[in-house]
Amino acid sequence: MLTVVRSRLRQVSWRLLAPHGITPQQYQVLRVLHDTPGLCHGQLAGALGLDKPTATRMVQTLKRKGWVDVLPHPCHGRKTRLELNAEGMALVESLAGFRRTVREGLEEGLDPAERLAVRTLLHKLKTNLDRMDEALDPLPNEPK
Repeated sequence: MLTVVRSRLRQVSWRLLAPHGITPQQYQVLRVLHDTPGLCHGQLAGALGLDKPTATRMVQTLKRKGWVDVLPHPCHGRKTRLELNAEGMALVESLAGFRRTVREGLEEGLDPAERLAVRTLLHKLKTNLDRMDEALDPLPNEPK
């Protein structure tokens, strides 16, 4: 059932975001950078549950679109930090209705106790998956 819900959420999100020229995954990156400016690529990847190369490719796309700036890290010569620029900030703020629409749509018909139960269960599932992942041996060519 989780796979079906995820798929439907993605389909609906695509349709809601398409007029803005942004994908659901790009929106997630922008949202994280909006909420936590100054992350490096690895921190962004961790926040989104992605591998670093995927996060880096997404940042490159968002940079080309003119929404994200990649700046030198003030304390580390080899790291960079990621921030939304004015256009990226304006886009995220213009999409506040998207976030609200999706949340309200997903929670329609749920009472407060059910909303809390869903969030609690999803958090437990993620924690279990994190634990399972930590117990696995690294894949070939995967950084340790």
